[in-house]
Amino acid sequence: MNENKKVYSDGDIEKSIIDALNEGKSDKSICDMGGAAFHNFTDARENLINWYPFEKSSSILEIGAGMGALTGLLCQNAEKVIALEQSPKRAEIIRIRHLAKHNLEVVCDDVYTYNFAQKFDYILLIGVLEYVGINSEFDRPYHTLLKRIYELLKPTGKLLLAIENRFGLKYWCGASEDHTGVSFDGISGYKSNSYTTRYNNSGVCTFSKDELNTFFSTCGFKKAKWYYPLPDYKFPMAIFSDEYLPTDSDIDAIKFTYPVESELIANEKELYKDVISNGVFPFFANSFFVEVSKNSDESAINNILYASLKRDYKKEYRIATLIDDSNQVIKKGLSASAENHLREYQANTVILQKRGIKMVPIEAQEQGIVHQWQSLVRADKVFQKLLEDGNWTGLCDLVEKLKYSIVQSSENYQDIRCSLFDEDILFEKEELIMKNGYTDMTFVNSFWDGKDLVFFDQEWNYSDIPLKYILYRAVKYSYQESKSISLEKIYTFIGIDNSMVNIFDKAENKMLLSMMDKQKCDMFDPNMYHDALTLRFKQNLLSDGYAKVENDLENEKQKLENDLENEKQKLEEISRKLRNIELINEKQKGSLKNQEQEIAKQKTEIDLQKDKLMQMEREIENSRQTICNKEGHIEQLLEVEREYEREKHSRTYRMALGFRKISTFFFPVDSKRRFFARLIGKGLRHPILMIKMINVRRIKNCFTILRTEDAASALNHFRLVEEYERSRDIPVEGVDIVPITEAKKTIEAYEVLLFEQYEKPMVSIVIPVYNQFEYTYNCLKSILMNSGECTYEIIIANDCSTDLTIQLGDVVKGINIINNTDNLRFLLNCNNAAKYAKGEYILFLNNDTQVQQNWLQPLIDLMKKDATIGMVGSKLIYADGYLQEAGGILWDDASAWNYGNRQNPNDSEFNFVHEVDYISGAAIMIRTKLWKEIGGFDERFVPAYCEDSDLAFEVRKHGYKVVYQPKSVVVHFEGISNGTDVTTGQKKYQVENQKKFYEKWKDELKQNHFPNGQDVFLARERGKGKKHILVIDHYVPQYDKDAGSKTTFMYLKMLVGKGYRITFLGDNFYQHEPYTTELQQMGIFVLYGPKYAEHWKEWLMENMQYFDIFYLNRPHITIKYIDFIKEHARGKIIYYGHDLHFLRIQREYELDGREEKLEESEKWKKQELYIMRQSDMNYYPSIVEEEAIHEIDSKIPVKAITAYVYEKFMNVTYEPEKREGILFVGGFGHAPNLDAVQWFLDKIYPDVYKNIKANFYIVGSKAPDEITHITTEGVIVKGFVSEEELKQLYNSCRLVVVPLRYGAGVKGKVVEALYYGIPVVTTSVGAEGIGGIENIAIVEDQEQKLVNAICEVYQNDDKLIEMSEKSQRYVREKFSTEAVWDIVKEDFE
Repeated sequence: MNENKKVYSDGDIEKSIIDALNEGKSDKSICDMGGAAFHNFTDARENLINWYPFEKSSSILEIGAGMGALTGLLCQNAEKVIALEQSPKRAEIIRIRHLAKHNLEVVCDDVYTYNFAQKFDYILLIGVLEYVGINSEFDRPYHTLLKRIYELLKPTGKLLLAIENRFGLKYWCGASEDHTGVSFDGISGYKSNSYTTRYNNSGVCTFSKDELNTFFSTCGFKKAKWYYPLPDYKFPMAIFSDEYLPTDSDIDAIKFTYPVESELIANEKELYKDVISNGVFPFFANSFFVEVSKNSDESAINNILYASLKRDYKKEYRIATLIDDSNQVIKKGLSASAENHLREYQANTVILQKRGIKMVPIEAQEQGIVHQWQSLVRADKVFQKLLEDGNWTGLCDLVEKLKYSIVQSSENYQDIRCSLFDEDILFEKEELIMKNGYTDMTFVNSFWDGKDLVFFDQEWNYSDIPLKYILYRAVKYSYQESKSISLEKIYTFIGIDNSMVNIFDKAENKMLLSMMDKQKCDMFDPNMYHDALTLRFKQNLLSDGYAKVENDLENEKQKLENDLENEKQKLEEISRKLRNIELINEKQKGSLKNQEQEIAKQKTEIDLQKDKLMQMEREIENSRQTICNKEGHIEQLLEVEREYEREKHSRTYRMALGFRKISTFFFPVDSKRRFFARLIGKGLRHPILMIKMINVRRIKNCFTILRTEDAASALNHFRLVEEYERSRDIPVEGVDIVPITEAKKTIEAYEVLLFEQYEKPMVSIVIPVYNQFEYTYNCLKSILMNSGECTYEIIIANDCSTDLTIQLGDVVKGINIINNTDNLRFLLNCNNAAKYAKGEYILFLNNDTQVQQNWLQPLIDLMKKDATIGMVGSKLIYADGYLQEAGGILWDDASAWNYGNRQNPNDSEFNFVHEVDYISGAAIMIRTKLWKEIGGFDERFVPAYCEDSDLAFEVRKHGYKVVYQPKSVVVHFEGISNGTDVTTGQKKYQVENQKKFYEKWKDELKQNHFPNGQDVFLARERGKGKKHILVIDHYVPQYDKDAGSKTTFMYLKMLVGKGYRITFLGDNFYQHEPYTTELQQMGIFVLYGPKYAEHWKEWLMENMQYFDIFYLNRPHITIKYIDFIKEHARGKIIYYGHDLHFLRIQREYELDGREEKLEESEKWKKQELYIMRQSDMNYYPSIVEEEAIHEIDSKIPVKAITAYVYEKFMNVTYEPEKREGILFVGGFGHAPNLDAVQWFLDKIYPDVYKNIKANFYIVGSKAPDEITHITTEGVIVKGFVSEEELKQLYNSCRLVVVPLRYGAGVKGKVVEALYYGIPVVTTSVGAEGIGGIENIAIVEDQEQKLVNAICEVYQNDDKLIEMSEKSQRYVREKFSTEAVWDIVKEDFE
């Protein structure tokens, strides 16, 4: 290549791009650099060819490959790609950008001199031909290049050429020429200019269709198929052909953009209608994409006639619609994530067909989703014709047809509110809400067969969509201006008013924005047609400029005249100043005296600085002394160390060391002998505690754990029992309160409290006050000290107090004090003060309360987590620490209980989130919007009492829940506000208002409430008519420590989400944290503590009747409870075995041959079969267990369920270059995991590390010493890690291995890895029970094959990416909440 020849360049940005690529930045982040970076790195460029049917076995030469905008896509579609680029910098960019493409060769040379070793199936000439005339050494440069291409093509080869049309319609409209920046340059034959900054030279030239056809024929090409990309070939949104030319509606969907230098004289989009109707579109097309063949054989031409490409959509929604010459319409995903979306589109079609909706039939084929071209008229055209004819009756019939189809498409319900794309909407009356809203059920996406609507392209399905929103979309996108029928008239017919249109407009914009790629929209949209690009605008700008210049000259003249006059005045001013000089001199004498005084002052300041300097010197001296002291201490420590070294070599130390070795020999670490030795030692030191700890059940559990797990697990269990026994006698916890003093004080005795003020606080805390200043002040102080980072405002409702309350503002700043002119009393006082609330929530708090640490955030979190909660309340306790109320119960006679009154507030039954009948008004928080909707406290209950119960009933009437939050604790000095005597004062209204309350709500009370004192278990959490499940497992699920616990936790979440009331019994009855609190915050009642541990049978007998389902886990736990439940319960028993213990242990026997394992297997088999025969349904995590059970007894009811349940899914973009290392995850309390790691380290990893130097990360709880003390190079033992750290490891490692040799059931660690989109290599045991796993993961059992598989896939980026995408797709299909619920719901419903 000629080194001095000028090459195409975009300037300094090319160096910046190379730097960014070397830093590992993604294409998307490089696009943010704008200009040429965006032009070359946006995937919108790929639209030119991503639809083209390349042969997979083909070879491709890309001439002028630029920065590789198309190169990566070509590598995906061909066997071999050569990217030819003359610019060294741009060639370097291609190399770095596509480093992982092993079928790519980058050549920095020119096409004429480089000696190619092969001929090609395809040669691409994209945006290159127009520059060939610059600095060319050939007389006929265009012919020379095309003939060279002809030589390099195989006989059946094709040239794919893209170039602008110099007669493109945009150029006739005044758009600047793409290469020279001059309007009308190409149309005029480049007579005015052909200079381009890319080469800093002239000679650029584009061509018309006829000119290009002449080039092709004279260079030997026989056939050309012409395509017309719009808006142009660089960023196409649609591609047309001579066989499929655009229609008006096709043009409407195109975004035409222009350079800022353009001087537009017409709107291009408005001209296409006439261009198309006159048959001259090919002449005026803005760009060409031509497939040119060496022979005239028809089979050499591809069969695609049209492509519609979603350019500006997010990657996951980019679907191409193609039409071929056999009238097939093909839907094709343009990325792996888009393929997932395409499957959703297919699923929507199937569902709608099943619901009786007429659909265009579709079929999944290799090239995509296919259906036949329909000759039917599209329904929006029918709609527009009815509009044009003014046929109101026909229009209404068509709308009703659509409405009927939408209603048929999904289950639906009536509601006054819904959330539309995360926007809460409140209707004036109940509206029909579609559980599954197919938002594309519009006229645009349907045909009219003369009788019915036939739908197609049902791409989008959202939950809980108003029927009227879908009808609004149908009308919005089909309506055209009509003289006789207005848009408003149609909306009125449907029942959509102006406010609803505004809501739907916002929702529509939000929905569209959620689909769009913001980066592309920000780049393309500002350059669409607008006034600032028009010639008229720029001429007016110029005309305004001339007028401005004339005006400026006139102003300048006037300014000069004014300046002359000013100079005269200045001379007079100077004369006046001279006369005053003597006066000024006198003043300066006085000033000198002042300066002398200032100097004296500065001298004093210098003396002060000297004193400070001396002080600093003294401090430095002190520091030196401190250092000397520390050095002395160090010397003392060194002497101690030397003494220790001498001691180490003494006879006594050696004897002690010997004793320790003997002890370790006879009692090895984590051995059963050492475990029993510790028990004996503990018993000798603490005999009373040990006697308390020992009982028959615990001894049995101990031996079970020693047999099934290990000594370390048994020791851990022992410690839990010890903690449990030590906690038995813990008294009721004290509360953090400021004592109330009776001594009279003045306002000066109180410290000032300063509250921060917020423009938009989250919570408005309303405190009604009448006297009792000491209580009010301490209440405010507790709020200030205990509210954390929450934003709130304080509203004091002062109801004509006469004590120090009138001076409250002097000692409490930053609060809003509402001083009533009349004594409104409690209820009206609250209603009045709430009018001033600015927060999203209003919290009413009595002044005779003191809030406890972190009381406010749990209330906010609960409201934010669940939009169906309208009101939430705190746990109220007395000043002595006993419980006042954990929510309230209202009986059918309107009498009430403060649930839990005078009980221990730490008891488990008072510490889970649950619905309640009412919450005491001492501390309640309600949504401000709902408060206003209800209208505040009902004034029939003036002055007070029953208003809080009534508010709770109103909240439910408006469709919300009332919920108790135990994590919010408030001390209530009950009776301080209004006393306790119900016969006098304000308290007497308690009795009267209870009667009023009964009259108002008697129907509700009779229907949904229990008789007084009956069925408390159900009444406390509004459980009437709800299904209750008792779940029993070994302990509270520690989901981040073992797979079985994770499964239990996920199923609990699913059941809560399905509306079941759950009680959880952990067999150790221990309050494991943070896991217990997490279940309680989900609304699960967890049984823990001595009360339940010692009296679980009595508790079950008392409450057995309330449980519809008993969900028992694991054989060694279930065997303890199943007979008792079977004998006394009425509910269904479901048993989940987690795995077949006997099968797992049998496989262990087959591996090591130990006879005791075979005996143990038989014992487990007998026990597990007994449990299964006692149960109504048995769950196991795979079909393998189901088949094994039915081989023994085909009558046992058993079902294979999915072990893991996911509500949300990751969208992992697997980037191999950012990942390293191999990961293993598994708890070591499970013997197969320990065996797997040891086998892998012994037989597999040494060869793996030798070949690929990949680190091996070992993650898992309860790792024994033989794992934690590993020093093998490359092995990193992480042990137990948090969920967050585990997620980081899944996102940073390259590969997961699951090298299990024995075990049973679905392995949770495999499913979890698939969920995180990390490729998996496992054995047949690890893959067991996961259908189709062999298509997603690599499964090998033989040692050398496993080594080879790991090494090969670890280094294959394309394979890793493919496995990641398949993994995520598989998990979405098999492990979603709905997929799992479909399997088990019949057992629960």
